[in-house]
Amino acid sequence: MRKAVLSAVAVTALVAPLAACSSGNVFELQEGDCLNRSDFEGGEVTDVEILECGEQHDAEVFALVEHTGEEFPGDQAIQDEAGTMCEPPFEEFIGVPYAESELFFSVLTPSEESWNQADDRTSACIVTVDEPMTGSLEGANR
Repeated sequence: MRKAVLSAVAVTALVAPLAACSSGNVFELQEGDCLNRSDFEGGEVTDVEILECGEQHDAEVFALVEHTGEEFPGDQAIQDEAGTMCEPPFEEFIGVPYAESELFFSVLTPSEESWNQADDRTSACIVTVDEPMTGSLEGANR
């Protein structure tokens, strides 16, 4: 299981076309997957609905970042690290530094259970938007 962490980090939405709408395990998320943030708000998350990016959605995976270490560093530490690690790919994808962007991102981080039992070291960087959208924000420069 991964723990959804909605942090106030500005990032934008990334959208890459997918073949079809499908249910997916959070361990299978990939860069470019489009989602609805209601699938990962609050608590631990195991499954999400992956949408075709041409469909309306309000969240997109723009990067996957890897943590290191043997021992789980704690929820806050993993959230902080993921937030910091997501900023460079945000700028690369959106085209402006996070601090200058009007967009926000969230991170989906490993839980202590998935860290210890499944060797889960991956956090998903997910751009969210207030209103449902279609298409990609790659190169949006906003």
